[in-house]
Amino acid sequence: MKRRVQCAVVLTMLMTTIAWSADLEMVLAPPRKSVQGGEAVMLDLYLHNHTSATITRELPLTLTCRIETDRSTVSVNADLVGREGESHVEIPGRGFSKRQYTVTLPVYATDSVRMVLEALDTNPLIISVEKAPPEAWGDQQVPLDEGPTMLQSFLDDLSVHDPMYFLLGVDPGLDQSKFQFSFKYRFFNPEGYLAEIAPWVTGFHLGYTQRSIWDLKGDSKPFDDTSYMPEAFYLLPKLDLNLARISAFGIQGGFQHESNGRAGVDSRSTNYLYIKPIMGVHLAGPFHMKIAPKIFSYVQNEDQNNEDLADYRGYFDLEVGIMDPEGIALNSHLWWARKGPSVQLDLTYSMTRLLGKSLNFYLQAQYFSGYAETLIRYDERSDAFRLGFSIVR
Repeated sequence: MKRRVQCAVVLTMLMTTIAWSADLEMVLAPPRKSVQGGEAVMLDLYLHNHTSATITRELPLTLTCRIETDRSTVSVNADLVGREGESHVEIPGRGFSKRQYTVTLPVYATDSVRMVLEALDTNPLIISVEKAPPEAWGDQQVPLDEGPTMLQSFLDDLSVHDPMYFLLGVDPGLDQSKFQFSFKYRFFNPEGYLAEIAPWVTGFHLGYTQRSIWDLKGDSKPFDDTSYMPEAFYLLPKLDLNLARISAFGIQGGFQHESNGRAGVDSRSTNYLYIKPIMGVHLAGPFHMKIAPKIFSYVQNEDQNNEDLADYRGYFDLEVGIMDPEGIALNSHLWWARKGPSVQLDLTYSMTRLLGKSLNFYLQAQYFSGYAETLIRYDERSDAFRLGFSIVR
């Protein structure tokens, strides 16, 4: 994270400066030391004169600074340091002048923080902010959506896992609605002591995925079936193949349990050992292809109620997708089993392409045809077409 922020700062300084006029250029420089949430930050504002004549400009003694975190945006004052009451500044020909402003960060600010001086046409600034110690919180009011970040110190190790979506059946009587959410948690902090002496330990993860089929046409709107899928796995996120057009390559393998949480004759459960290599291939322009074959075997499958599950779900899931990371994507899954194939197609499109950043989700269409979409009726063939939205695809 810190390395990415440092790169962003360098690029901002070198490439993103914005001219105040044709002759005068302003550059906002980052603080010279690490900062924590709640601290005062010193910002250097450089004014570059590209002409041979002296230029005089008026600068406010107090500027409004917009501070953007991952969850919220707040405006605070940026106050001129020294030179009380002096609002004009002279920039010598072919030279520069510097002014310093101090800004107090919100106590909840952490990680990558974006700062913008709203009254000046200068570059935005991205800085890395460390979490404030508890004693710094004091009596400052904290937005409710920032509170968990301050109180829970391990959220950096929590991330998305499999796709997350909510889809409505086009024909509710036949194509029942479906939703899925999925997260993973990394055991070992990459910046911790163990990771320093044994970097490979950062590959250990816990994952959890839950997928539900929802009968919205029924009188009580019941869930037809839900699959609970906890897992433990190891992830090698990057292996360098030194091959042209290979944009990503890694391997994931682990143990997954799947159950519908029911008892008696409706109980369904199984366990898998699996390995899944994942490769990204650059096609052309913004388009990439994802190829991720998953090979799995059953361990202690429930023989009483779903002893022949493998005949319908098979031992192989081939995932292939073509996508523009900022636009359209088509992803497919193909399961081959003794009773016949099953296929799932997902077409998604980013709403940010249509409405800027006003709506941050994907429109999604999904088609499923085959067996074992649910555990309760794994041996019954089903066909369903659904529309909805996703936040992870």
